[in-house]
Amino acid sequence: MARSARRTVYAGVVALVIGFLVPAAPAQAALVELTCNVNVHLSFSPALTATRTTAAVTGVANVVNCLSPSGNFGHLQAGTVSDATGTVTSLGGIPCNLLATITGRATIDWAPTGGHTTFDFTVNTNPLNGLVTLQTWQTSGPLAGTTSLTVAAANPNLGCALGGLSSITVPIGQTTFL
Repeated sequence: MARSARRTVYAGVVALVIGFLVPAAPAQAALVELTCNVNVHLSFSPALTATRTTAAVTGVANVVNCLSPSGNFGHLQAGTVSDATGTVTSLGGIPCNLLATITGRATIDWAPTGGHTTFDFTVNTNPLNGLVTLQTWQTSGPLAGTTSLTVAAANPNLGCALGGLSSITVPIGQTTFL
């Protein structure tokens, strides 16, 4: 092998070894586009019971005190959701089983700008189905292409043990759009 060819091979091996030894740059954290306080009320019809484990869902929500750490959505300060619809499936077995998965679609009407963000959502309160979360995927309008995650605690309707689970309420939560 010619001397210049050996140098080329040697340089390539050294570069390959150095590439394995130098740690990769850390992955970039997702950019927080918007963070808001939220309260949510979801109603189930018919009420879920020990034996009736599926129902239609309607819901409303308020999104307030929004801040845009990225600076891209400072004009979105608050909003309302009045058209959430979907389905709920509970684990059943007991009259007021809060282990459920809720899926649907809704729209946020933003103030003060008047824009509209349509999103698909999944609420999972059943740890057997993964993380206990409220996740959304924005499909149109401001924030299209982002996802959100809400951290909150949900409360069942009073009388749930006797009449079944007819609603859950999240009095205060924090939603972060990425």
